[in-house]
Amino acid sequence: MESFTKVFWLFGRSGAGKTTLGLLLFAGLRDRNIPIIYLDGDELRSRLCSDLGFKSEARLENHRRIAEIARLLTMQGHNVIVSTMAPEHLHRDMVNSILGSKLVWFYIHAPLPVCIERDPKGIYKRAQEGHINHLIDYPFEVPRPQESANYIDTSVQGVNDCYQIVLQTMKVYLSDFVI
Repeated sequence: MESFTKVFWLFGRSGAGKTTLGLLLFAGLRDRNIPIIYLDGDELRSRLCSDLGFKSEARLENHRRIAEIARLLTMQGHNVIVSTMAPEHLHRDMVNSILGSKLVWFYIHAPLPVCIERDPKGIYKRAQEGHINHLIDYPFEVPRPQESANYIDTSVQGVNDCYQIVLQTMKVYLSDFVI
């Protein structure tokens, strides 16, 4: 079963809509009896990766750990949805090296002012108050053409439209399953 499983990695700024889409996709695929597991970057950071900071090296290690977990899950026959910021090319390159052809990228985009305005978890407010370093001022590198990420702009399309777009793309990769 391993050869048919995929890792669908949603990445973008905090507040772009990764978690919202990830949870909707997880529920939708689970309801269709597709073997799926959801890994949320914030949840993993609060436990498994709580020893890591937010500088580039720590973010790289965070993504390495998550990619290795996703790889192990695919080996057990599960498809995996991951949502993390993955702000640098370096992070995404390392994830690519671990997951290879199992990986499908989705760049979940919203401009920084929109993300700050949404701030569903209060993370930007905490950053502005000085409780979190390296968030607002941290550079976010948009995908390079060779990264061939699927582009979803949540500031232009509603949640349900974004969900349908991602689901249609996932259908191509999950053709062995009935969606």
